[in-house]
Amino acid sequence: MTSNSSHRGTDMNNIIFKKVWQDADIINIKISAVSKFATAYQTCYIQVPALIDAGEKLAKYTNTDDLNLYIEFGHKDGKYTPAFSMNISKVDALGHLNIEVDIEIADNNERNHRCWYFVTAELGALGILGEQLKNIATADVGEECSLYERNNESVLVEKF
Repeated sequence: MTSNSSHRGTDMNNIIFKKVWQDADIINIKISAVSKFATAYQTCYIQVPALIDAGEKLAKYTNTDDLNLYIEFGHKDGKYTPAFSMNISKVDALGHLNIEVDIEIADNNERNHRCWYFVTAELGALGILGEQLKNIATADVGEECSLYERNNESVLVEKF
């Protein structure tokens, strides 16, 4: 996998998914979103089939004429664990995207503190992320994937 350095803001924009913990069919995943304006992270729980489904939706989005795609991990309302969402929009015919991330800050019981901002990306990078996200379901704890490579290494095999 290669990084596309011609993307406007690639060095500043990224979404990283790290597998923190797994018990049977439930994965705890840390999601970090980086833009030139903000960086935030959260952890959330997701079932393996839902994670694979999200990866498939991201990968398939690159080959559709759909202008928008919405992905949500968890539930934003109610007494649940923190939720995360991405609202992806195609900006132009060249494959530029705006990914509106919604990251819950789990610092109160009302669940009303959120970071909501855009991460810019390219369509090809999103498709690769979708394929990698499906692999996280069977990957070892500590492995991660991201929109763009970091330090010229494949992030899927990077362990912390």
